[in-house]
Amino acid sequence: MSEHEAEPIQSSGRERLPETVARTAEFLSEHEVWFRLARNPAVRSCRDAANKRMRLGQVGVPLWDELKSFFGVLRRPEGREQYVVVHCRGDRLIDLARVTEVVGGTLSRMAHIDLEGLGMAYGLVNPFEPWALDAQLMTSPVLQVFDRDLLTPIGIPGTVMTNAGDLTWSVEIRPGELADALDHKIVADVSVEDPDERARPAWAVAPKTIGIITGNGPESGMLLWRTINRIVREQLGRDARGDTVMPEVILRSLPEMGLTMELDRRHRHVWPALRKAAVELCRDGAEVLTLACNTTPYFAPELSKIAAEYQTTFVSMPDALGDWLRSRDIGQVALVGVKTVAELGPWSPYRTPLSKIEVELPNDQTMTRIHELAYQVKAQGADHASLNRLRDILREGVESRVVVLALTEISLVLELQKQAPRSDRLLVDTIELYAARIAGLYLGSDLQRIYGPKIEITSI
Repeated sequence: MSEHEAEPIQSSGRERLPETVARTAEFLSEHEVWFRLARNPAVRSCRDAANKRMRLGQVGVPLWDELKSFFGVLRRPEGREQYVVVHCRGDRLIDLARVTEVVGGTLSRMAHIDLEGLGMAYGLVNPFEPWALDAQLMTSPVLQVFDRDLLTPIGIPGTVMTNAGDLTWSVEIRPGELADALDHKIVADVSVEDPDERARPAWAVAPKTIGIITGNGPESGMLLWRTINRIVREQLGRDARGDTVMPEVILRSLPEMGLTMELDRRHRHVWPALRKAAVELCRDGAEVLTLACNTTPYFAPELSKIAAEYQTTFVSMPDALGDWLRSRDIGQVALVGVKTVAELGPWSPYRTPLSKIEVELPNDQTMTRIHELAYQVKAQGADHASLNRLRDILREGVESRVVVLALTEISLVLELQKQAPRSDRLLVDTIELYAARIAGLYLGSDLQRIYGPKIEITSI
C-alpha cells in the first residue's frame, strides 16, 4: 500500500490498523458518523497536514478543511476541573476569551507533559481520542466545543480532515454529523480570522452557477465551457484539485440560434426561444447568464432585465471585448464576423463597445468568404480545410495587425491551430476573452486585467 492509499474499513483489515486508529474507526462507526481513513506522511500541524492529506485522489486539502483542535483544562469557580476540547477550521484562530465566556470558569492549555500522561501528544488532539481515555482519569465527561463556522460546509465534498490517532493516519468526516452524535458538546462562535491567512476565495464560499445559452453552433457553448474550465484550472494552480473546485454549469442549446446568422431578418423567430431559455436558466439557479454567440448579444438589454429579476448577472461578450481593448490602449482593429456584426450597423452588438476604436471592416468579397466559412463549419464541423480557408481570408482580406475574431465558428477553427505562429498578427478570440471574464466572476477576481497577456495572442 502506498503512503497515500486509503485503507478500507473492513473487519478483515482491521488488524492492520494501529490501535489508536482502530479505536477512532470504532468510535465513529458506533456513532454512525460517515468517515474515511487514509495514509499520509507524518504531520504535526494543520498547515503541514493540509499539504499532505489525501482526499479524492489528490494530495493536499485547503487549510480551511483541516481541523484545528485545542485541548485544555477548565477550572470552574467551585474548584472542579473538566477537560475541554475546542475545534475550528485550520485557517482560523481559537479565541480563548470567547470559549471561556461560553463555558464559564478559567480555561488553560494542556501542557505537553500532561498530554503525554493521557496518552496523547502535540499533533494528535482530535474529537475522538478523549473518549478513549481511561474513564478513571476523568472526573466528568470531556466537553467538546465546536466553532459554528466549522459546521457550515465549504465547497465539495464539504468534509474536514484530522488525525485518526496516529501522525501517519488521517480521517475525513462531516463535522456536523459528529457534533450531532455527541452528547457533551457546545456549538458557538469561538474563533476569529487569522490575519496571517488569506481570505477564503469566492469559488469556495460562494460559488456561482454559470448558465450558458448556445446553438450558433452548438459546439460554441462546449468551447466556451471548456475554455472557462481551463482558465479556472490555470488560475487556481495547486488549488485546482479536480472536479470538486470547478463551476457548476447549466447549458441550453437552442436550434433557433442557428437563425442568428440573419438576425436582421429573423429576429422575431429568435427572440422568443432566447427569452424562454434565459428565464428557465435563471429559474434553474444560474447566477451568471452567458451567450456563446456574437450575434444574439444584440438582445443584451432585454436579457439584462430578465437576469436582474432573478438576481442573476448577465455577461456581454461585446462589452468584455471593448473593456479589454481599452485597457490595453488598442485603438485600431479589424473586425471579422458575419455581416450584421462586422458592419457595426444597428444590428451589431459591437457597435457601442467599439465606438471609440478605429475598426477595419471586411469588404464585400471578404464578407462573402466569411459567411461561406461559417456555414461550412456549421454543417461539417471545424477541420484543417476550414483552418486553411481562415488563413487565406486573413492573409488576403484583412490588413490590420490586431484582428478581432467575432464569430464562434472561427473560434472553433482556431482550436485546430497547433503549429508555431507564422506571423506577428495578433488574433483576439472573443470566446477566450469572454471565458476569462466569466471565470473571473466565478473566482472572484478581475481576470480581464491579470489574464489578458496570455490570451491576446494567437498568431496564424
